[in-house]
Amino acid sequence: MRRMTKEEKLKWVNTGPAWMYEFDLGEGVKTPLLIEELRSVHQTREQMILPIIDKFFPKGLSGKCCLDVACNEGYFSHLLYKHGANVRGTDIREVNIQRARAVQALLGYDPARLVFEVEDFFNNRDQADTYDLTLFLGLLYHIENPMSALRLLHKITRTLCVIETQLTRQTAPIISGWGQTGVTLELPASMALYQEPDMDENNLAAFNSLSFIPNVAAVRQLLVSAGFTEITQLSPPPAANLQYLCGDRGIFLALKPENPT
Repeated sequence: MRRMTKEEKLKWVNTGPAWMYEFDLGEGVKTPLLIEELRSVHQTREQMILPIIDKFFPKGLSGKCCLDVACNEGYFSHLLYKHGANVRGTDIREVNIQRARAVQALLGYDPARLVFEVEDFFNNRDQADTYDLTLFLGLLYHIENPMSALRLLHKITRTLCVIETQLTRQTAPIISGWGQTGVTLELPASMALYQEPDMDENNLAAFNSLSFIPNVAAVRQLLVSAGFTEITQLSPPPAANLQYLCGDRGIFLALKPENPT
């Protein structure tokens, strides 16, 4: 990619749609965020996720393979890259991948270790245990078939998956009839159905699908049913974005059982 002048950078970053992530492209040029609150959302994600990566991979990510699903413009793919990993970032929207590749080129990141591809995750054809670490940030609640997605995620993850999702505030069990009069179930896990009205215009919305927003119990049940053995919800730090502090968003770790030797 030809080196951009400052004027070309400014024109490019200010050509819509607005950005999910803020990138510093040098010469005082930064990509403009869609909404200001995204800054604290991403800061909270970093503060919660990066120490976990250091904990599970104490020798670093050098030589490790990582997948960033629905990477958008590639910010967290870049973070994994800077930690030494070989990274594949995927997103269903072509404009996001075009931007991710352009930012990568401007920052001079090695295309042999950092690859961005347009992909519908449900069409993923990676072999089992391909990735030591997978990131599934901000996607679970935007898809119609979360169970199939998590089964696929479990298949291709070798060790650890990090899931970040919107959550409902449903804590009391849902009461449901079950097959015959007088028989009811108390169901702690539940999901709310939402039809997003701006999928065509909003680059952060679902992609031609309904959204199924889980509560905490549902996230745990989905991950266990997918095959992950140990599920942990991370506690947000005191200065976290308010959505995490009040439980409207959450970050979960899902461990995959070790393959028998």
